Amino acid sequence: MKIAIHKSIFEKGFVVLALLLFTDAFISLLRRQGGFVLDSTEGDPVMQVSLFGVYIVTLFLILLRWKKTVQAVQAEPLLMLLLAIALVSVLWSFAPMVTLRRSVALVGTTFFGVYLATRYSLKEQLQLLAWTLGIAALLSFLFALAPPHLGIHSEGGHIGAWRGIYVHKNALGRSMGLSIVLFSLYVLYQSKHRWIAWVGLVLSASLILLSTSATPLLSSLAVLSLLPLYSIWRWRNPLFLPFFIMVVTLGSVAALWLLSQAQAILGAAGRDFTFTGRTELWAILLQMIQKHPWLGYGYNAFWLGWKGESARVWNLLIWEPTYAHNGYFQLGLDLGLLGISVFVLGFLIYFGRALTWARVNQTVEGMFPLAYLTFLLPYNVTDSIILQQNNIFWVLYVSTIFSMVVQRNVEAKPSVIARETLNKGEYFKDA
Repeated sequence: MKIAIHKSIFEKGFVVLALLLFTDAFISLLRRQGGFVLDSTEGDPVMQVSLFGVYIVTLFLILLRWKKTVQAVQAEPLLMLLLAIALVSVLWSFAPMVTLRRSVALVGTTFFGVYLATRYSLKEQLQLLAWTLGIAALLSFLFALAPPHLGIHSEGGHIGAWRGIYVHKNALGRSMGLSIVLFSLYVLYQSKHRWIAWVGLVLSASLILLSTSATPLLSSLAVLSLLPLYSIWRWRNPLFLPFFIMVVTLGSVAALWLLSQAQAILGAAGRDFTFTGRTELWAILLQMIQKHPWLGYGYNAFWLGWKGESARVWNLLIWEPTYAHNGYFQLGLDLGLLGISVFVLGFLIYFGRALTWARVNQTVEGMFPLAYLTFLLPYNVTDSIILQQNNIFWVLYVSTIFSMVVQRNVEAKPSVIARETLNKGEYFKDA
């Protein structure tokens, strides 16, 4: 019994450490402080070795329960198809070796998400995620406030902005945006130990403001504004329809007001209608996608500095972006319309499944898939976290999708009818 407990604690510790690495914590910052200059083609060998260790351990843990893994993979053909396209893109890639190396890392990232879904219930996964993000928040405060204040930008165009345990303020903002969504769900839908959730929420909100990172803040606020609507969606009485219509109407009015005040809001966030030059970048990227519309340039084969096709983009801009600053454009560059089509089709199916999941699971984990997928939509407008290797957002996307299929150890189990509805894909049957 004691051995089993120790194994469980060790495994959970491994998961928390791996999730921290997937947020790009510690290593990149410490390497940068040590004078390391990142090569856009080769990457950081220390980070690669660390994540390779994570994938080796993950493979071992998957083999221990390989039957569940096989069953889960068979249940999600669209996501596996998207992964296969990324792997096969080495055949048409503009940088085959880069595509091969990074698509293999993508396989490792994806199957870490599968491992989470087959090993832990969604409730347990969210608890581990809360530990991860809570540790990241506390250490970010420590890195910023304690000498030599590594957690605050001291050079470049972001002097004074907090970055915590990350190499850039946007990485801190990204993690804290997710943290706000998660701890808000705990505040709203769980009565036990709610004060801990409040502490996590306040810490996360403080850090995201100190990071001056606008996109994750706006994305998390978008989710929070929709949570009342999603809560009404759970109702099963005659008042549902009129309340739903009322909330949608009020939401539309609020959206129109926000649009009318867009310039002032963006100005307060340090942005303008060009999203700090990103609209010019996107116009150029659209032209680049049109040159190879169907299959793209190969997975992760576009942004290779002056050595790759990205050089054509750099020649047309006064700055040198290293990614598309838009997840949908990035996917188009990587895998073309084929990849975009498979992703969009899958996302629509998963969103429908999340709607039903929220109605049959009156818990934090019941609401999380819907909240998380909602968070991803606006966030990917100005950042690129779709189908990214070594990335916590892709890990959570995979684990959330597979968790809704595996349905292990859910605190409030769905009825047999609801379970059959989820498995058959009839996601709107109860609507």
